[in-house]
Amino acid sequence: MTTSPEQRAATDVIHVGIRIDLVSRAADAAVLTARLAAALDGVASVEVSTAGRPAPGSHLRLVPDPVLHIETGARRVVLFGRPLELTRLEFDLLHYLRAHPDRVFTRAALKSALWPRQDGNDRTVDVHVRKLRAKLEPHLDPITTVRGVGYRFEGSAPVTLD
Repeated sequence: MTTSPEQRAATDVIHVGIRIDLVSRAADAAVLTARLAAALDGVASVEVSTAGRPAPGSHLRLVPDPVLHIETGARRVVLFGRPLELTRLEFDLLHYLRAHPDRVFTRAALKSALWPRQDGNDRTVDVHVRKLRAKLEPHLDPITTVRGVGYRFEGSAPVTLD
């Protein structure tokens, strides 16, 4: 069953599972499990059983579909299958932080890396982060404020960078 982006956006979670019953050796089940997992690219859980019992190592955990897709070449951001309107600086800020997950950047470092003109103060970064967060909420807040230092993009956030 194929779901459209609109249908996926309308639901909170989509669970996909595949169950295959084999009558041959458990070693074959492990190979089949690995091949299915590779083909599904981690989107679905795979359970393979032999003689009605789960094969050793056949359970794979469900990996949720990323909530946010950042398409670098197209300079497009898609949230739950819908395009998200970002300014040039908001896109650059999100892209830059996502490209360096779990690294803390000072406001001065972000401003130096992303802003074409260096006038104004470091609070300019705060304003853009606030606006970016407002567009992502309530679904996602991958940007963490590190008090007294700056900002960090959480590497565990369900965000892809293409």
